Amino acid sequence: MPTSIPSPILTIRPTPLTQSTFAPFGTVIESPLSSSTFSIPSHPPKSSNVVPANQNTALKYLDVTQMRNLYDSAPSKVPSKAVMNMFSCFPRSLRSPTAQSATRFFDVKILERHRYTTQTFIPLSPPSVGTSTQSHYLVIVAPTIPPTSEPPFNSMGLPDLNNVQSYWAHRGQAVTYGAGTWHAPMAVIGDERIDFVVVQFANGVMEEDCQEVELEVCGPSEGVSVNIGHRGRDEKARI
Repeated sequence: MPTSIPSPILTIRPTPLTQSTFAPFGTVIESPLSSSTFSIPSHPPKSSNVVPANQNTALKYLDVTQMRNLYDSAPSKVPSKAVMNMFSCFPRSLRSPTAQSATRFFDVKILERHRYTTQTFIPLSPPSVGTSTQSHYLVIVAPTIPPTSEPPFNSMGLPDLNNVQSYWAHRGQAVTYGAGTWHAPMAVIGDERIDFVVVQFANGVMEEDCQEVELEVCGPSEGVSVNIGHRGRDEKARI
């Protein structure tokens, strides 16, 4: 069972996902090329992590993310292996304060972390033609409060709920959560599902593969929530 912790009343607004803003929590993977680049550039960027490949018909970007396997330090010492799963994530239900309100909120009810492995989410789904709005996804993360044996007891290193961060990500961005990073389960916002390939290490010991905390709230408008904005207007602004 997940550990339950009291939640502060906190409303946050997501910002665009970039490597610089997300750096404390992991890595953002996206192509530096514009969507209008249909052939290999005549003057490829001069960088130590970009090399020509496939008979000069491709650019290879080296080490776009760092995968870490820390299971040697797990208590059970059960060996881990690299695993690749696929998640089909459907649009989340959002809360409106009143029937007349156009503003919508995503309520954060649970956070999880993988102490001994990084976890990379790679979106697969292309947007369908003719949809009114494209689906995006929310990346919601929190710093870790250092463990302590002094009151208030925090032996596992709980998430710092007063400093939850939220980011808008689009289908052209993959994200790697650093080992031990508290994050919300994937939250797709929009009209369509997004399929993700998820790459990580695991050893099959439940409490070592994933730790969860539930956020305790007293009412539907309390707790940690992400202000999604107005349907249509704000979604089109992100496209």
